[in-house]
Amino acid sequence: MGKFSRILVPVDGSDGSDAAVDMAASLSEACGAVLDILYVSYFDSNTDAAEEDDTWLPEIVAAPAGSRIRAALERARSRVPEGVAVEVHQRTGNPARRIVEFSREHDNETIVVGARGLDFVKGFLLGSVSQEVMESAPGAVIIVK
Repeated sequence: MGKFSRILVPVDGSDGSDAAVDMAASLSEACGAVLDILYVSYFDSNTDAAEEDDTWLPEIVAAPAGSRIRAALERARSRVPEGVAVEVHQRTGNPARRIVEFSREHDNETIVVGARGLDFVKGFLLGSVSQEVMESAPGAVIIVK
């Protein structure tokens, strides 16, 4: 594997994703790589709605989702040092699947993802986004604690 040109960091606004952004930004800065920041939500105000239709999601659900997405992306972007080329993205769907799809579409050589603080039983029964990404990603995955 040669020099990194694109690094992906999925975010959710948590402390774990902050740590992942910090690591990904450092790698991007050192390599001169573009940093892709990605937020994947299970739904947003556009889910299942045609342009002329109202969303099936009530405003009490859709509005907070939109503000959480914007806040998480702004928080992540603010952690990236000046001089690092950064692109911010949002997708809707199953987070692990969308992260892997995005990585393939954008030729990200590395994905830097925050570890989820699951205990052993919950992790075994529910799995985690970082675990699923690690198993399915086309390239290297760095899991940051």
